[in-house]
Order: sequence, then C-alpha cells, then structure tokens
Amino acid sequence: MKIIGWIRYGDKAACGGTVIEGDQTCRSHGRAYAFQGARVACRKDCIIADGFPRSTLTNGRAQVIHGMKTSAGCPLLSTLNEVDGVGNASGEAVTTNFYQTTQGDWLPKFGPEHLTEESPDEQVRAIDGKTGEPIPDLAYYIKAPDGTTYSGYTDANGLCERVATYHPEELSVWFGEDAETKMREG
Repeated sequence: MKIIGWIRYGDKAACGGTVIEGDQTCRSHGRAYAFQGARVACRKDCIIADGFPRSTLTNGRAQVIHGMKTSAGCPLLSTLNEVDGVGNASGEAVTTNFYQTTQGDWLPKFGPEHLTEESPDEQVRAIDGKTGEPIPDLAYYIKAPDGTTYSGYTDANGLCERVATYHPEELSVWFGEDAETKMREG
C-alpha cells in the first residue's frame, strides 16, 4: 500500500463501531476528516485515542490515519487507503483486516502468504484422561480466534491437523459428538 488513508466521518473500527464526528470544515470526497478525540458509536462508547501529530485540522486537533486506535484499542479502518492520506515510505504491507484474540487484543489478520517457518502453530492431541494414551480416530472441531475452523478425525497418535497461526493463540476445541455436531452445522 503506497498511501495509508485518513479516517473520516462514517469510517469503521475493527469492532464494528462507526466514527460519528469529524471537522466539518475539512473534507475529503464529501466526508469530514475525523480527529483525535472524535466520538465512535460502539458498544463501549469510545473516542479516537490516537492522532497523527504532523497534520492538524482547523479545530486544532490531530488527524487520524488507518490503523490508529480507539480508546478501547480497536483499530480504525480507512476508506481512503491508496487514495488520500500519508505516504507509506517503507512499502511494507499495511494491515486492512484485524481480529480479536481471546484475550481481547486486536491483531492483524494476514493471508496465508504471510506465514513463515517462524510463524507459530498449534497441534492438539486427544489423550485419554484415565490411561494417558492418545485417542485415534476421534472427531475434532477446532475454531481459531479469527474464525477459521479445522475439523476431521485424529490420527493414530491422537493428533489433530496442525493449525498455522500468525500469533500465539488460544484455540477452541471440541471432541467426539460435540465435534461431529459442529461439523454438521457448518
């Protein structure tokens, strides 16, 4: 991405909240630029916490760019990326999708092309609680915090499919009948 977009009135936060305040005297493509301290309509009644100090609007407040956060830590998503904003001199990929971890943190969600040999992964093993032995051919259903699901049957060593992740994660895992029900549902 060559241009990291400004945030405007009506843009969204990763949590689904909407920016509902902007400097009405400064507009881009018909919508007011948002500013540090602007309100966000969301379940936590947030404001925009971050600001870009090198660009100040007529109201004296800093403008806001894509990826900056609300008071609850939710990243803001610009509709002006590649159109109007700040140059991305590094040329590195700019995250346009985020997901919330089980701990409540927002992390970038990249496509599989960003996985490397150093990327963390998880592999669940089904173990019999009484004997300590692996359980082969047991139905499993795994859901990652980003919504990705994995399902199947454990191998001869009780192992489920290896799950590649971009960050260390807590996975939700179902076994047996619960897993088969989840598989049928979806």
